Amino acid sequence: MSRRGLWACGTLGKVHGLRGELYLNLAVDGLVRLQRGAEFFVACPAAPGGDETLVPCRVRRAGGTDARPLVRLDVARTREAACALQGCELLAAGADLDAEPHYVVGDLLGLPVQTASGRVLGVAEDVFETPVHEVLTVRAPDGSELLVPLVDELVTLDEAGDAPLLRVVDGLLGEPDEPGSDADGQDPAPHGLGEAPA
Repeated sequence: MSRRGLWACGTLGKVHGLRGELYLNLAVDGLVRLQRGAEFFVACPAAPGGDETLVPCRVRRAGGTDARPLVRLDVARTREAACALQGCELLAAGADLDAEPHYVVGDLLGLPVQTASGRVLGVAEDVFETPVHEVLTVRAPDGSELLVPLVDELVTLDEAGDAPLLRVVDGLLGEPDEPGSDADGQDPAPHGLGEAPA
């Protein structure tokens, strides 16, 4: 989620047929947001030097499959109008979505990141989406980049102290004092986790 109160359903892709339907390339949890949303908006990329365009819309029809849904929007009644929306993002809003446990990306960036036992990992620098879940990018003290799956079971927001910070479960990225650690004191990270490729 990149904007308060607006939840990404996905990116509008290939146009299907002559009636303006578009395939929706789903964001993480995008199908749930499409089903639960009460209001919808189309966000189109900003032109150089301009602002992002946010257009209210209605989802007139949602079909296709769960893996590859098709949507028909009231702002795209023809194939030509639908083509103009390719690459734009479909966003949802509503009380049901706001009630779901969530992180607001802007609130996480810049927070210190530690393990549950207090080992410093770095500072939260960015969040990006994958087909499975969001991933937190952490800038380590030595300048390297760590990638951490941003899921509730692995990352929590700790607001009990003087300042909020993010805590990552122990052992996810390897601990320096664990048996079998490599020469520089770090376990090899599981596939897809740990230090980002150079």
